[in-house]
Amino acid sequence: MKNHAKYSLLYVEDEAYIRKAVVLFLQDQFSHIYEAQDGKEAFEIYQDKKPDIIITDIEMPRMNGLDFCKKVREKDDKTPIIIMTAYSHTPYLLKATELNLVKYLIKPIEEKPLFDALNSCFEKIESGNPSVVNLGNNYLYDTFNHILTCDGEIIKLTVSQSLLLNILIKNKGQVVSYRQLENSIWYDSAMSKDALRCLVRDIRKFTYKEIIENSSKVGYKVNLHG
Repeated sequence: MKNHAKYSLLYVEDEAYIRKAVVLFLQDQFSHIYEAQDGKEAFEIYQDKKPDIIITDIEMPRMNGLDFCKKVREKDDKTPIIIMTAYSHTPYLLKATELNLVKYLIKPIEEKPLFDALNSCFEKIESGNPSVVNLGNNYLYDTFNHILTCDGEIIKLTVSQSLLLNILIKNKGQVVSYRQLENSIWYDSAMSKDALRCLVRDIRKFTYKEIIENSSKVGYKVNLHG
């Protein structure tokens, strides 16, 4: 992971030994790391210190992580938040998407997923782009967690479908050429026009037709809302 020592981190964990170990592990990556043992203490620190990034557990006394994140999001929809839990429950995944969280990590946290999530936070800060985008007709897509939802229901995507949505969203407002799509989705094999059309057709089938617009003989672009 690249060093981003200009940023500050708020780390929220009720188990003191875990909290101390993670803070020690990450201390060289941040200008300052603030510690909290529950959501109530974390929210007080957030209001006072305005950290650049937040990592929080879900299951905690006094105020749990999701309630803490909800209070943060009432004031601020930009600060990247990573949430950690021992459970992979679908309701938690949905809540993570609704709260515009950067990543939902399952405990015990391993080094690579954590660093990948932090790099996503740095990218979010430096690009200024939201991680959850509005695709219209109540469809939301979480670009970091690759989760598509509609009215509180998760829609399962294949790897190719996620890659297509990611590159179209990254180039919002622009037509992405067939060559770019080939290099991003079929980087290890040749793309056929039929394969790409099938991919677009399948996404339109479980969303709506106008979500992806075709530019004849050039490529495709996604229509974002809000």
